[in-house]
Amino acid sequence: MAQADDQIPAYFLILPDGEQEGPYTLRELKEMLQRDLISVESLVRSGSCGCPLHLDELLHDGRTDTIDEITGLDGLRGFSLSHFFAEVFRRHSRDEVLEVFCCGTSSTTPPLLAVSSGWPAPWIFARMLLACIVLYLGFDWASTTFQAQNLIPGLMFIGNFAIPFCVAIFFFELNVRREVPFLELMRAMMYGGFISILFALILMEFSPEVLPWVAGPIEEPAKLLAVILIAGSRRNGRILTGLLLGAGVGAGFAAFESSGYTFSELVRFITSSTAAEVVGSINPMQGHAIAQSASSINPDAVMQVRALITPFGHIVWTAITAGAYWLVLKHRIAEGLRDYYSTSIDWNVLTDIRFLRIALIPVALHLVWNTNWLASFGLLRFLVLGIIAWAVALRLVQAGLRQIREEKCSRGLPL
Repeated sequence: MAQADDQIPAYFLILPDGEQEGPYTLRELKEMLQRDLISVESLVRSGSCGCPLHLDELLHDGRTDTIDEITGLDGLRGFSLSHFFAEVFRRHSRDEVLEVFCCGTSSTTPPLLAVSSGWPAPWIFARMLLACIVLYLGFDWASTTFQAQNLIPGLMFIGNFAIPFCVAIFFFELNVRREVPFLELMRAMMYGGFISILFALILMEFSPEVLPWVAGPIEEPAKLLAVILIAGSRRNGRILTGLLLGAGVGAGFAAFESSGYTFSELVRFITSSTAAEVVGSINPMQGHAIAQSASSINPDAVMQVRALITPFGHIVWTAITAGAYWLVLKHRIAEGLRDYYSTSIDWNVLTDIRFLRIALIPVALHLVWNTNWLASFGLLRFLVLGIIAWAVALRLVQAGLRQIREEKCSRGLPL
């Protein structure tokens, strides 16, 4: 049974400069919240010691939703879409843009003291997305207006890589530790994307029959293995790092896969158009029928649809599985089952129930994604499945932010 407000021990409010104010009862904190004197993101500490909590975590009465029960993760606390995307609509200087990418070296990685454990407000991804859209429209207009076939590969490159790249940038901004340089993200996207496809092709060889639903159980482990392999010294149990590397590999996989689908559709179109011309010279009616069939083949539509659904698929799925792996690495370090400075691959994580209960979610989502169970909902089904995936991913981001707060607390650093 929950305690009455007056029976709960007093709490200290942590001010922005790290000083404590209080003590307050929980009822007093609620009243301050109602008067907008504090927010749900304000930090409070029980007594004079212990790791502070966000007020939203303190007010939580223990209820959990289905996602929390399945994953074992905490529900979102202090998360607000208006705050999360607030910086997108504000002006930023060129220097601010460049500073986002200047990180990861000994001189540009901020000390733990300077790292915030509050929800970040990513914005650079939106500028990258706008730039990619302008480039895509430019290539599309120029290739059509001037009938310049040489521009089609450029159009395909932008069309297939733009959205995966921008979503990877989004996760790059979420990594508030800023210890992973942009070059490593690109390495994860390019090398990791190729390696994950290679692993998936190898595993497909052992599949008795290639069916749509098989992709989930094969491609998700393949992508995770690629993340683990390329991580190297980053196998450090830092959850946000795992999420970022996973997003990078997933982005590469998504871009290369979309390129393949677009290219296949383009080959079909060219083959059908050529066949229509050849057959039409002999039998005009039959040639016209083939031409009509070729008109239904649309490489641009394939590329555009895959771009629209990309943020809800491979990238977030791989971020989840990698984030779960790094989360369990963190637990195993805390439990003394893994050395803090070890960078070896810990295969025991893959059989840990704490990992499996999270990592199997992308597999299930991918399986449903590739079946016809929800086909009647059209593209809406991808949005619904994507919302579930992002709900899990954001909980892992929150776990990564809490990890920062715990590290600060353990070192006696102000929050």
